[in-house]
Amino acid sequence: MWIRLRLDIGWRDLCFGFCSSLLPGGRQVAHEKLEDLWSRSDKDALACLSVRSGFDLLLSALDLPTGSEVLFSAVTIPDMPLIARAHELIPVPVDLSGSDFQLDVTALRKAVTSKSKVLIVSHLFGARPEMQEILEVTREHGLYVVEDCAQAWCQPEWRGSKQADASLFSFGPIKTVTALGGALCRVSDPAILDRMRNRQAQEPVQPGKKLIFNICKFACLKVISTKPFFDIITALARRWGKSVDDVLGGLTRGFADENLLAQLRQQPSTGTLRLLRHRLQTYNARRIHQRIQHAQRIITWLGLEQSQPELLDPRHSFWLFPLLNNQPERLIANLEQQGFDSTQRGRLAVVPPPADRPELNCPHATHLLNLTVFLPCYPELTDAAVDAMCGLIIQLAQEETVYN
Repeated sequence: MWIRLRLDIGWRDLCFGFCSSLLPGGRQVAHEKLEDLWSRSDKDALACLSVRSGFDLLLSALDLPTGSEVLFSAVTIPDMPLIARAHELIPVPVDLSGSDFQLDVTALRKAVTSKSKVLIVSHLFGARPEMQEILEVTREHGLYVVEDCAQAWCQPEWRGSKQADASLFSFGPIKTVTALGGALCRVSDPAILDRMRNRQAQEPVQPGKKLIFNICKFACLKVISTKPFFDIITALARRWGKSVDDVLGGLTRGFADENLLAQLRQQPSTGTLRLLRHRLQTYNARRIHQRIQHAQRIITWLGLEQSQPELLDPRHSFWLFPLLNNQPERLIANLEQQGFDSTQRGRLAVVPPPADRPELNCPHATHLLNLTVFLPCYPELTDAAVDAMCGLIIQLAQEETVYN
């Protein structure tokens, strides 16, 4: 039950993507049809290779003065501040609160300076935090607001907050409604959107064989994720003194660390554009509803209504289920022994403060990330499996109480 292998794509979709990659021509038409589907009548969409690619294009279009500050929700993937630095900008973290890792407005006010130009708000694990207070602060200081919604997509009609300046959505390998790549950006300012589009038009198109390779790779991973193969891999990992994440984690990475910017600065292939449009048009929302039902079952079983009230937000779609636990490594090890996959942090990290502002070291975000265990709640789980997992967690908590 390894989370990273629970790919939200079926065999028919993989076959569609494979065939789409082999069909010649039609790239411009595929691009326009996808953006029209996403933007409807607003004409505010840009299809690109990844959220990181869209962010890179956006910073190019904004053309901020060297040394300007880009404020980030403190927990994100390290590539995002790396891209800001590549544009000679200064990443500045803003501390978080709550098990939904929501931006702390008090910390935001503390972080803003006259050099602050952009705020990146990350919606993590399927949560959709309230934006109103954040937007009030950004209006006071004239900040350009970007929503990183890579983990938050859950319904076709939701394209981020209309009051944000830009919203970025990922459909990479382990995301909801994955097309094994591709992203969609909503950008409210037509001039900025045009500059992003013109910049992207100068980049090379990712070879179609890349999607074919990914389809073959993830078809193999879907087979590996079945119980017989997964049990073998788990046993081998233990023999080698490693975790399943150690053995298989890198296989779901969209980009290698080397030459990252060159990998990001490509246009999506025709096959990727066609597959993403197909997935958005045919996606079965039942999968998300089942995921939410599993999450609600976990909340009830573990009595989290008081300790993690943020999880009760009806907009939360639970891309992952974040559970706060005082002994996360022990919990993960015990769950794995019983065949339940869980993990911690993945590639997420706390953005370090600038050297001249060490007071912005984000202790709350660090504490939250260190205590959070991500439980499986994907649709393939049965109610009985969820109940068994929760029973084990309760048993471990009782043993810990007795021991202490």
